[in-house]
Amino acid sequence: MLKSHGDDAPSGENLEYDPDFIAMELAGQPEEERQAGSEIVEGSDPDYKDLASKARVILERSHDIRAAVYLADSEARLNGLVGFAEITGYIRGCLEDFWDTCHPQLDEEDDNDPMMRINAVSGLAGRTTILRGLRTAAQLTNSRVMGRVTLRDFEILNGEAEPKDDETPKSSSEIEAAFTDTADEELEAYFNAASTALENVNAIDAVFLEKTPGYGPSLDELQKLLNKIVKLLSKYVQSADPIEEASDAADDGATGARPAMRGGGVPGVIETRADVTAALDRLMDYYARHEPSSPLPILLKRAKRLVGAEFMEIIKELAPEGAANVRLVGGLSEEEEGEPSDSSW
Repeated sequence: MLKSHGDDAPSGENLEYDPDFIAMELAGQPEEERQAGSEIVEGSDPDYKDLASKARVILERSHDIRAAVYLADSEARLNGLVGFAEITGYIRGCLEDFWDTCHPQLDEEDDNDPMMRINAVSGLAGRTTILRGLRTAAQLTNSRVMGRVTLRDFEILNGEAEPKDDETPKSSSEIEAAFTDTADEELEAYFNAASTALENVNAIDAVFLEKTPGYGPSLDELQKLLNKIVKLLSKYVQSADPIEEASDAADDGATGARPAMRGGGVPGVIETRADVTAALDRLMDYYARHEPSSPLPILLKRAKRLVGAEFMEIIKELAPEGAANVRLVGGLSEEEEGEPSDSSW
C-alpha cells in the first residue's frame, strides 16, 4: 500500500468526498444506545471486518492516514498486536516517505499548516477506539485451556480497572496458567509485534518533532499502553533480548533515533531513551493522580517531546532568542547547525 501512485500525485488523489471514503466513515461509526418503544437497545461497535475492507479500498487508491487509523482500529480487534503493528508501520511510512503528499495534506493556503494531519494521526490514541481495542481485544496469550488474556485482565487484577457486571475477573493463577500454556513462538510473536508497534509510534512522533517542532499529535497514552504491554510480555518471553537502536542521532543526524526496548531489564534502571520516556510517563502519571493542580506535568511533557532532539533543536524550543548566541560561540552558520553532530551530547 506504500507504493507510489505516480509522479504527478505520488500519494494518489484526496478521496475525502469520494463515495468509498464516505462509506468507510459511516462504517466506522458505532451504534448509539437508543430507545425502541419501552425498551432500551444497547449500542454496539462497528462491524470491524466490514470497516477494514472499506479502509483497504481507500488505501489501495491513496496514502490516507485517516483510512489507516480506521484500519488500525479494526486490526487491533481482528488480528491484535500483529495487525496493529503492521498498520502503524504503514502510517510511519506515509509520514517518513511521503510527507509532502500523503493525505490529509498540509494546508498550502495557510503556510502548510499541519493541523488536519495532526488531528488524523491523533486518532491512533483514541480512548474509545484504538486504546480500548488494544486493552480488551488484543490477545497476549492463546491457551487451549485457559483461553485468551488481555491487558484489561491485568488491569482488573491489579485494581487499575473495575470489572463490568457481566465480566468474570481472571485470577493471578489463571493468568499465569494461560501464559504457561501458550506456545513460546506465539508469545514471541506478540512481544515482537508490541515492540514494533511501539517503535513505529515513537518514529511517528519523531517525524512531527522534526517537521513541525512544538506541534504534533498527542500519542502519550498510546505509547504508555504499548510500553506497558512490552514490559508485561517481556516477563514471559525467554528470548526477549534488547532490540538494537537502528541508528544514533549523533551518527546519522536523525531527529530522533528509535528507542531500544529491553525485555527483562532491571526495573527502575535507565539505560535507553525508551527508559527515559517511560520514567517521564511515570512522573506525569504521579502528578495526575496525586497533585493534579501542579504545573510540573506541562514541563515534563515538553521534556518528553525533546528526548530525541538535537542540541540546537532543544535550544530553539526552550530559548529561541539564545540560538544566535549559541551559533556565535560555536562558530556555526545557520546551514551548519542542522548538520549531524560528531558526538552525542
